[in-house]
Amino acid sequence: MGRISRRVVLSRMAAAAGAAVFPHSVRSEPAAKRGIVSVSRGPADLVVPADGDGFRYGTGYLFQAGPTQAGLMCNLRTEGFPVGDFEAGMDVVVFDDAAKINQAKPVPVTRTTRYADRITGKWRVVLKHGVKGGFVPFGARRADGSPHPHAGTGVGFCEALDFPMKPDGSYDKREKTRGMVRTTELQHLAFDGKRFSVTGTETFTEANPLKVAGTKWKIYCPSLRMGIPDGDDLLMAVAATTGDTRAWFAKPHVVGVSRWKCVDGRWRPVAFSPVMADRKTSKKQVVYDVEVRLVAIEPTLIRDIDGSLLFSARFAYESYDEHVLRVWRSTDGGDWKRILECPETKGQAPVSLNQAADGTPYLVSNPLGRERDRLVLWPLNEDRNGVLDPVLARDALEQFGPTPSRKPWFMDHPNAAVVRLADGHWHNLLVYRIMDRGEHSGRAPAKQTGLYVETVRSTGAEHPAWRF
Repeated sequence: MGRISRRVVLSRMAAAAGAAVFPHSVRSEPAAKRGIVSVSRGPADLVVPADGDGFRYGTGYLFQAGPTQAGLMCNLRTEGFPVGDFEAGMDVVVFDDAAKINQAKPVPVTRTTRYADRITGKWRVVLKHGVKGGFVPFGARRADGSPHPHAGTGVGFCEALDFPMKPDGSYDKREKTRGMVRTTELQHLAFDGKRFSVTGTETFTEANPLKVAGTKWKIYCPSLRMGIPDGDDLLMAVAATTGDTRAWFAKPHVVGVSRWKCVDGRWRPVAFSPVMADRKTSKKQVVYDVEVRLVAIEPTLIRDIDGSLLFSARFAYESYDEHVLRVWRSTDGGDWKRILECPETKGQAPVSLNQAADGTPYLVSNPLGRERDRLVLWPLNEDRNGVLDPVLARDALEQFGPTPSRKPWFMDHPNAAVVRLADGHWHNLLVYRIMDRGEHSGRAPAKQTGLYVETVRSTGAEHPAWRF
């Protein structure tokens, strides 16, 4: 694949963001030799972390760690406080059998912290969660069979959201537009075939942002899944800006693809290709006393079986866009074309673009009308201009009944990766969380609350993600 173009003008991307709506996408029959057939539905794989019963595992993000070992970034959430998204940090577990994930020993990556301001003495809480990035597995080889020069190394990063702390030790989400300070925490990662470790941590601020080398772009928010290889480099879907990263939603807010290179043992972004920029909403939208724009968030990126790149994202603050499935395509990583638009399909919830073990691309989210208590996969058709009939991953309301709080089930942030395990086969593992929405109000966790890892079964030949 060619390198990501650095000469993509922001104004052109803003114009593309407001382009005319595509017609309803077509549906076609599944391919005869390739396709998704089912998804497993097991119990939670990770529930209570070593930090104690006041925490629960939630979302997770997969990567290949070694020749037959996968790594799983495991998000922790703080329980018992009347506030949503009170995340507690991130662990990594390494495993070689999907049935034994709960037997792996977690390695801490980062933790939510509290500190007293050195000038005012007032306490603050810094939320850290959703670490994603990219990793070159230990033992990986290049396409020509030579050893990958950066095998066993990788990088993760997250937004570190710094809030005034309430007397009970939590925070107020309304402070996002008033007292919050955003920084970016980057973790250097390594695996030697036996031990996973964090070899260093860096913090980037508005004064010292995580910049794309030689440009004005500042990267501040990661993807909803781990990045993909491109030669010796890594490609990651990210959010970026040329403005102030401290703002709740930085302006301009742009999602796109960044290229990362490993230089002197450290991974750094060296190029950025915008895909979609924010734009004004058709009707005024005010959140936490601030007028917001239509934004694309939580972008995801995969490489299709023909070598092209496919990109998707979730949209917020415009009704039509919150319920649409969209996919862009690029053959060179620099020029992007919207190829798929399915209106009135998904709920107002996270969505990600993934691949089955046979290479079949699919979107996964909650269908319209069920919001977050039903999870489905939409395989892309052969022409990549529409989706096939959805494949059910899980119906929480049907399987579990109502939540203890009688508020909705939250079964969300789904994302997947194809990994090779101890049996020598490539498996597509789908990760998501389940929780009772009442937990955001301080209710006790439901017995189903936890991190879930399921297998997406497909019919075609295995499509390896790495060479060993």
